[in-house]
Amino acid sequence: MPFKVERPAIERFLEKCEFDPRTGCVIWVGGTTSGRGHSQPYGSFWFEGRRWFAHRWAAKYIHGQHIDDLQVDHCCPCGPRTLCVQHVQAVPPAINRELQWIRVQVGLEPEPAVGEVEIDEPPFYYPPDWLQKKARHR
Repeated sequence: MPFKVERPAIERFLEKCEFDPRTGCVIWVGGTTSGRGHSQPYGSFWFEGRRWFAHRWAAKYIHGQHIDDLQVDHCCPCGPRTLCVQHVQAVPPAINRELQWIRVQVGLEPEPAVGEVEIDEPPFYYPPDWLQKKARHR
């Protein structure tokens, strides 16, 4: 059997992302799974023999955040229930729960969803540098 050379993880990850120029978000369009104890879908990415949530992989390997013993908060301006992998931050579990509670109280969960945001102006945002690698890999 011939030896199979796997493509770099970043190349595989970028294939599963799309940029929304209206919001500045990079949206995960790959496979999804439910989070632990949650019904909301999370992006799912296979890396080094195990499944990662896409937002956690992006926080660590794209944004360079230290995520060990931390949760990765969805701090997307379009709302925390999006599959955005651009707007994430590593925070302690207690802070993540507090942020979730605050967002529920002020009505930020689960609306608005990416793709449903109405903007009358032309696109303003440009893809982040890390996503521009996607074009070079093709």
